[in-house]
Amino acid sequence: MSEKAGLRIYPTDFYKSKEEYILYLKHLFAYEFARNFISENSFVLDIGSGEGYGAYLLSQQAKKVVGFEVDVGAVDHASKKYSSNNLAFVLYNGMKIPFSDNYFHCVTCFQVIEHVADDELFVSEIFRVLKKGGILILTTPNRTYRLWSWQKPWNKYHVREYYPSELEELMKKYFPSIKILGIKGTEDVQRIEINRVKINKFDFLNLRRFVPIRIGRMLRKLLDGGGSNKMDYTVKDFYITEDTRQALDILAICRK
Repeated sequence: MSEKAGLRIYPTDFYKSKEEYILYLKHLFAYEFARNFISENSFVLDIGSGEGYGAYLLSQQAKKVVGFEVDVGAVDHASKKYSSNNLAFVLYNGMKIPFSDNYFHCVTCFQVIEHVADDELFVSEIFRVLKKGGILILTTPNRTYRLWSWQKPWNKYHVREYYPSELEELMKKYFPSIKILGIKGTEDVQRIEINRVKINKFDFLNLRRFVPIRIGRMLRKLLDGGGSNKMDYTVKDFYITEDTRQALDILAICRK
């Protein structure tokens, strides 16, 4: 598996560190939240479906779910593990969505837009394929506590990261109804996740950007004290907040 493929979140029985499991739960929380907006008649597009577990979760409630991924290996894996009569995984070029206008009732997009070079084209395509009254539910890392104002993302696969106000301005170019919220964790979860990604006042050159992901994980594992039983935390350790200043992720709910 390539280092880039290793960025994807996989549900497993044992995680190498608490922070890896918290990342998975934070992602799962977003999918659980999205289910509130999906009915048995919904056509849903999940952009950045990764391993496939999130799209599968949505398919248990929706009429049809399509998962998009830019990696052929991820598409093959998800198709073999999760594909069903109302769920399909499709290779996506990251730009043009191969569906007609006004096709989907809901689009989910979790931890993806920060990877996209042309974010305006990306959002415009989502807007195009949504039905009138359709909804986009999107999450992305909160730049506020991750970077100095002048820094590029230390995650080398992120083209940019957003302040909540920046994401709102982008969405306003297309969507008439927008709500910007945040995803926050309980005190322990918040501490672990912020320590993982917070601004390092000693790293003025942003050298963290050049540390291989697997090496960074090994170092954090040593600091974390080794593996962690997955029962230590659940999705109930996350919640929605209107105060985005300390949110781990920005959550955008946009209606067409």
